Amino acid sequence: MFPHLQKFNLQKWIDENRADWGQRRVIWRDSDFIAFVTRGPNRRKDYHINPGDEIFYQLEGELKLHYLKDNKQNIALLQPGDIFLLPKNTPHSPRRGDGSWTYVVERQRGKDEVDSFIWPCENCGHQLYETEVRFDDPGDAVAKATAALKSDPSLAKCTECGTVLEL
Repeated sequence: MFPHLQKFNLQKWIDENRADWGQRRVIWRDSDFIAFVTRGPNRRKDYHINPGDEIFYQLEGELKLHYLKDNKQNIALLQPGDIFLLPKNTPHSPRRGDGSWTYVVERQRGKDEVDSFIWPCENCGHQLYETEVRFDDPGDAVAKATAALKSDPSLAKCTECGTVLEL
């Protein structure tokens, strides 16, 4: 992580580490904000519910930011240079294609705050599963939430229409 009161060139840092990146890298975590860069492709099916606002800035490629508003699915398509403010408590699922790089800023969680993750049926929209996870590390929280669902395959089958969510 980079220290406070020191600038750095974000694009240069990405380019220098591109070959050995992984899914995401945290830039700052020791402030009021968590800032990280994440890349595609990914295969997320979950919707994350963050107790604070979230900022997405698309660096390269495209991001299909699925989100639920009034129980209806919407998609914000972010292209390079686009910025998007997602309001707190909005279920969202950032889906990145190959070559997608996104800079994300979130606020630190309070000691009593947890994040929620839900999985709706892709056929009828019925909620299959929900879990809460303490969000101390962006990658760890998503992995913990998904592991809970994967541990019981029956949770991925919709009780309304019978569709099985492929994880």
